[in-house]
Amino acid sequence: MFISTITYEYYEISFILIIAAFSIPISRKASTVYIPVLIVFGLIFGPVLGLISHGFAIYLLSSFGTVGIGLLGLVIILYYESHNINPRILRRYLYKIASLDTIGMVITAVGAGIFFSILTGAPFIIGFLFGAIISPTDPASLIPTFKKIKIRDDVSGTLIGESLFNDPLGIILLTIGIALTAPSVSYSMLFTFLYNHTGIIFGSISFLMLEIAVPSAIGIGLGFIIIYLNRYFNFENLLVALTLGIVLFEFTSLQAISITPFPAIIATGAIVGNYSDKSIFWNRETSFNENLSFMAQSVIFILLGSILTRVQLINYIFFGFIISLLVIFVIRPLAVFASLSIFDFSKNIIKFDTRSKIFMSLVGPRGVVPVVLSTVPFVIGSQDHIKILIQYGAIIYASVSFVVLISIILQTIYVPYIGRILFGDDKGDEVS
Repeated sequence: MFISTITYEYYEISFILIIAAFSIPISRKASTVYIPVLIVFGLIFGPVLGLISHGFAIYLLSSFGTVGIGLLGLVIILYYESHNINPRILRRYLYKIASLDTIGMVITAVGAGIFFSILTGAPFIIGFLFGAIISPTDPASLIPTFKKIKIRDDVSGTLIGESLFNDPLGIILLTIGIALTAPSVSYSMLFTFLYNHTGIIFGSISFLMLEIAVPSAIGIGLGFIIIYLNRYFNFENLLVALTLGIVLFEFTSLQAISITPFPAIIATGAIVGNYSDKSIFWNRETSFNENLSFMAQSVIFILLGSILTRVQLINYIFFGFIISLLVIFVIRPLAVFASLSIFDFSKNIIKFDTRSKIFMSLVGPRGVVPVVLSTVPFVIGSQDHIKILIQYGAIIYASVSFVVLISIILQTIYVPYIGRILFGDDKGDEVS
């Protein structure tokens, strides 16, 4: 019987959702978090069995609805995860989080880029694209892990804060890299404009400030507007429609003017999560977005495994393993120690001790944002006929897939052990 292409694509979508549901009971029986199970499912039903096609996985992740399930899912994930931002931890450790999300991110992008270029022979700018993509850490992986083990609030709060706020920075670094590689593409139009008028240094600084300050202010304002609107009108169960509608409006409007929308989305989620009145309808709003976020993560991580082909698995598995270990055990510790140690000379800022730095340097799983960004160079190269991005696009997203998979699996295994070794029964709130 003949099945149309559209019908088969819906079969694939339904199949992805069904196999995602099995990740929870399987991970529960295996006593692990569900994300590695989802990725393995993607590998099995994608390149191994061919039930989820490579082309459809890339289309769904990066082009569905013109923006892709990846970006739309990221909107939901960041909005929900930002409900968990702890203002007390954020205020107390703001300097350290900011340092990890600036100095640490740049060190990660440059360091990983250097290793990528050396190992592949690619130009450094291509390596920098890879480094920018894998620079954000993942709150979706950290939060479930920290729920299973007891880690001091200052350490866990700083790591979660870093992972929430470094997502927009990773996108900004990738935008800068794309602009330097292919200045004519629309993806980096705003940075190209600033770069041409003010130069690389001032252009980068002004672009960074514009991409963070403007959307953050908008997100804070809309967060309080949502709260006050609900107090006046009482939307009850349709509160979920109001919040989701405004978040999607933020995303669409800021994207349209080439400004990264994710600081706005994170700010709105943080305001709603901390300043709403916690009525039954706000609890339902949180539960709804938690489930929606979980479903988005499930689809994205299954697609992560499915976008690889059998040839890429064979050709890049050794390279992917090597670059993953370098990112986890060389680049991440270097970035953490360098960005946190600058405060050791100040008497007015609370410092992390060596044990805490070691733990934080070994905890930094990559996740949703790198997955979503991994196909951007290849897609832009294909759409705008940019040879260098087409040439290296496949190895970039294949390498990112291995870094995400290996970092999550390894850190799921060893984080509880190093937590007990380094901290033992020390469960205090902070360090001196």
